[in-house]
Amino acid sequence: MNNEPIAPGSTANTLEMQQIEQARKQVNQVAEEIAHLAESDIPPAQMYSEFLQRIYFATQAHAGAVWIRTPQGNLQLQCQINLREVGLEQNAETRPMHDELLRQAITQGKGGIIKPHYSQAANGPDSVAGNPTDFIIILVPILQEKQVIGLVELWQDPSRNANAMQSLYQFVVRMVGFISLFLRNHQLRQMVGQQELWLKLETFTRQIHNSLNLTEVAYLIANEARRLIEVDRVSVATRSSDKCQVSAISGADIVEKRSNLVQLMRKLFDSVIEWGERLVYTGTLDGTLPPKVLKSLDAYLAESNSKILVIAPLQDERDKGSKKPARSALMMECFETVLATEQLQARLDVVGRHACPALYNALEYQRIPMRFIWLPLAYLQDGLGGKAKAITALSLTGVAILILALILIPFPLKMDASGTALPKNRIWVFSPITGKVEDVMSGLASGTEVTKGKALLTMFDSDLEKRIRELQGEIDALANKINPLAQRMGEGGEGRGMDGITAFEARVKREQSIRMLEDLKNRTNAHPTKPGYYYINSPRAGIILSADFRENLLGRQVKPSDPLIRIGFTDPRRPKISDWEVELKIPQKHIGQILRAFESLPANTELDVDIMLKTEPWRSYRGRIRRDKIAFQANNQKDSNDEAEAVVMAWVRLDGNDIPEDDRMPAGRLITGTEVSTRIRCGNRAMGYSLFYGVWEFLFEKVIFPFT
Repeated sequence: MNNEPIAPGSTANTLEMQQIEQARKQVNQVAEEIAHLAESDIPPAQMYSEFLQRIYFATQAHAGAVWIRTPQGNLQLQCQINLREVGLEQNAETRPMHDELLRQAITQGKGGIIKPHYSQAANGPDSVAGNPTDFIIILVPILQEKQVIGLVELWQDPSRNANAMQSLYQFVVRMVGFISLFLRNHQLRQMVGQQELWLKLETFTRQIHNSLNLTEVAYLIANEARRLIEVDRVSVATRSSDKCQVSAISGADIVEKRSNLVQLMRKLFDSVIEWGERLVYTGTLDGTLPPKVLKSLDAYLAESNSKILVIAPLQDERDKGSKKPARSALMMECFETVLATEQLQARLDVVGRHACPALYNALEYQRIPMRFIWLPLAYLQDGLGGKAKAITALSLTGVAILILALILIPFPLKMDASGTALPKNRIWVFSPITGKVEDVMSGLASGTEVTKGKALLTMFDSDLEKRIRELQGEIDALANKINPLAQRMGEGGEGRGMDGITAFEARVKREQSIRMLEDLKNRTNAHPTKPGYYYINSPRAGIILSADFRENLLGRQVKPSDPLIRIGFTDPRRPKISDWEVELKIPQKHIGQILRAFESLPANTELDVDIMLKTEPWRSYRGRIRRDKIAFQANNQKDSNDEAEAVVMAWVRLDGNDIPEDDRMPAGRLITGTEVSTRIRCGNRAMGYSLFYGVWEFLFEKVIFPFT
């Protein structure tokens, strides 16, 4: 093996120098980027995230996290990378050990390099601080004015040597200094922005007092207050009766009242306004709150996850003497705590003092009934020269407009009719002969699928029994007559003498009787062994449409002309709308309008029919009806009052390219016999006639016709 040193000019040495130079450039680039971020005007949360990403990749860490102290002194995780993969949740002891390590670093203001599985006793025998993971932790405090305000934590590969880890630690310490610089610059910008805040407040006050529209005022307050206070969300609630309503939420175009968040927010507003005190939540629930307020707050926080929440009821000076609750309230929420809670409350107080009278004025204005009528009337009254003249002119104008609208505006004339949904291809099953229904096959009911030849009913007819027995007796008698003759003639003696002629005639008669018996059985589908019994079979595969046929037919004597069971030929597993139609019963008093509509249209033109299923009263569908699908005969039936009413049968088709797809009835919604309500469109007529044609026909029949 060659152990000679590599010459300085060798390729390997050059490659190593290039890698070192490239790593140095990358580190310098990361330092420049972080320095640039420290001078930028971005939110602290974004700064922490950008910082951690660059440090994570520059140091080739396994995981990283940035912790910042809250105003209450607790450490809060601002951002992290791969934190779940370092093993802090291995057991119940690892997380407390790591938390104690962070607490000591904050308390002592010291960082360092912590080896894997290092631990030491802390404040007591049950308190242990250390590194429970398999990685090396680099822990660097974030200092501001010599105070520890946070920590930067990186998990490194334990295989790295000590010199490399020390270099990484020094690099991270230098980079963390840029976070301190960023926070100092951020505070300076806040101080400079105070003057801008007062200018914005002046603009805010002018805007919210420029309108009396409650919705407009509420949205101006919510959106502008969010910018002034610098929180994540501001909501405005108003109370015009016993209950509050959320009038505006910053950043939302409309308030979705049915959403869970808005409903919980409304309940929280109700409880706080009823309580009458300001509610302040800064991360922990206060057990001294009233039970109703505490319950509403807990339910709302489960939905919104707010870190800071303040609700301030707004009591106007004009309501100080009354004992009624406040008529409005403001809610501010922070999901990421940046400013101190006291500073946010102070800004909320300033905004509330200006928002309270604006909301009060808008609520008072909203209480005026029918403002949209009275305001134009007030302008009109001034123009016409007095109250009496304005009322007279408006009344006459309204009557004239109404009459002209009823005469001139076309409006669809629709005739009501009821009906049922049925398959197009359907037949009644009849008995071939007169008989008594002895039995209905088990399992048969309305909607049952039957195959071709499926037995439906068992019938009995005494005449059929008698006829079968007569034919069978005749066949047996002829057989008994033929056998002795054949024996006397012997083999090959059929045609010899009178015995042969007699035997031949008997055989012919027997064959005729056998054919007659077979024809009778085939025609009646008779039982093969029980004379008089026969079956009614399904002529085709389909579904049973009839209802209550078992109770209506069992034990009944039926004729060949009596319908027994109705069968529809459609496949319920693959429903097609083309297999269905609606059978209508059009009241006789409406048929004239329908026929008149057909007369005014070209030949073969169909009328539109609006269809509403009784099973879906919230949706209407479209159908079409032809003139030849309306019967030429009226039938009497009982109406809902059990009175005879003449109806005309008609059939409506439900499919076709001329019916828009969105208006077609889904085949899967149809059940045989489903009741439907329909309106047949009979063209456009004058609005007055279309709306009140019944009144007009009644007047013509009862008042005008007797005198013509």
